[in-house]
Amino acid sequence: MDEAMKRFVDVLNTVIAQRKDAYLVSKVNLKELELAPGYYLEEWRFANVDEWRRIRSMQGRAPFRSVLPPGVGEGVDYSCAGRPAEGLGAAHLMDGVLVSLLVDTAWDASWIQAERTSLAEDPEGEPVVIDDIVEVRHAATLAHVDSHLEWLKQVGIPDLKHGSQIWDARGDLYPKLLFLPRTERQFANLRQDWVVSAAHELRRIDHAIGDWNPQLTRTPTWRSKVTPEGETRKRLCRFEDFDGIMRVFDLHGRFTPDEGRAYFRLVPEMGKATVANIGLKLGI
Repeated sequence: MDEAMKRFVDVLNTVIAQRKDAYLVSKVNLKELELAPGYYLEEWRFANVDEWRRIRSMQGRAPFRSVLPPGVGEGVDYSCAGRPAEGLGAAHLMDGVLVSLLVDTAWDASWIQAERTSLAEDPEGEPVVIDDIVEVRHAATLAHVDSHLEWLKQVGIPDLKHGSQIWDARGDLYPKLLFLPRTERQFANLRQDWVVSAAHELRRIDHAIGDWNPQLTRTPTWRSKVTPEGETRKRLCRFEDFDGIMRVFDLHGRFTPDEGRAYFRLVPEMGKATVANIGLKLGI
């Protein structure tokens, strides 16, 4: 166990060396984690003061749902080898990396497969249960971390200072999103206190669309609170699309503080979405 914990601490330190904004999320408070039957981290830390200090140097949060936006994960269950896998699910929903102790060869892999069951609507609008397999980044050794280095080295969203940086990096940050030309000026004028939260919301939308199969479901399994506008407000959401046709872009994600919104429409034939407006909630 001590050797596994040493590897675990080395993994955490390597991750934090690449991403200062990383934090460690656990089901319970770290001290309450059970490393082995009857053996808790609380006991281990007293005999391993230096390693414990290295773990504590990383921001910690618990439980898993504390890092998920409201409503994210509702109606979605993850399992692995027939057992509930809440940690795997949280890592997948947040597009993070799952870290674990290598005490079983089954976890000696840089990607872990999980079964996902979600409630959705088919293209005709009928409720349907979708079972599929997703892959989640995983690290239990330094070799696993090495395989994710390019991903870890990407400029972190918390480093963004100006909305124009989102526009400039949109192709790399959001491969599944298209942006109408009108949004360039909106990003340039985006409130500074909205920059990071808007960028995070767009990434959640992008990742949800990346998992989407338009032939199976009408909409993606959202990773944040995404809703359409009511009929009376749809008139506010009409914008000229790339082809010059006026269309309704009433699906919207939320960001704070105040009532920040990202308005978009799905483009099923491309497996993407087009963003038409970013800023304050329309009509207020």
